[in-house]
Amino acid sequence: MQAPPEKVNFGYRTVGSEEKKKLVHDQFTPIARSYDRADALLSFGLHFLWKRAVIRLLRLAPGEAVLDVCGGTADLALLAARRVGVSGHAVVCDFNRPMMDAGREKLARAGVGGRTAFVQGDAEELPYAGSTFNAATVGFGLRNLVHLDRGLREIRRVLKPGGRLAALEFSLPRRRWQRSLYDLYSFRLMPRAARIITGTDGPFRYLAESIRVFDPPAALAQRLAGAGFIDIAVHPRTFGIAVIYFGRKPEEVSDAEDRS
Repeated sequence: MQAPPEKVNFGYRTVGSEEKKKLVHDQFTPIARSYDRADALLSFGLHFLWKRAVIRLLRLAPGEAVLDVCGGTADLALLAARRVGVSGHAVVCDFNRPMMDAGREKLARAGVGGRTAFVQGDAEELPYAGSTFNAATVGFGLRNLVHLDRGLREIRRVLKPGGRLAALEFSLPRRRWQRSLYDLYSFRLMPRAARIITGTDGPFRYLAESIRVFDPPAALAQRLAGAGFIDIAVHPRTFGIAVIYFGRKPEEVSDAEDRS
């Protein structure tokens, strides 16, 4: 007897796992060229501060290799490339080519195109051998994974022993009155502003819904531990609207563990 198709959340909807991949991909294609502008305006510039904090937390050194998973328009890869210098490099891995095309142009303008690469790939099946990168970043991409635990294990696999992960993700404010204001902004004001900036509000309605069905910080920290990360730390930013998650791959890891 054939097993029923797997169902997962896409915002408030329940869809098949393959359908979610397509839906997530299709959310970003029409807004690729306006994504950075929308990000800056709709976050009131705060996302720049959050992303800089991600890179500071990794303590990158010259010569290191960094993987930006779900890297999109490459904001984190740009910051990482500046830190690792001409002897290091950053790789953006994302499954949406228009988003990466926008990021490639931005990095070229910033003068770091020579130390960055763009690879179209699936975060749940990264196209790299184990123990390849010194550090990894994820910027607002964990919510979009179909199988979050699989994606976290893949990131751990491609990190070198002792390698660091810093993931930035949205969450909900901790106080009730803050949540009420955040709900008003997320469901009423942000979609209207997004429609003016990008010409569509669908991706931003999905954003608001996906935040509310995603794991809270304590649960996500447990997932990181379950994926084999150690030294896990949770850093809320701006009343808890955003959270930076840190984890490290153990120094002593066997090849068999990486393959599994």
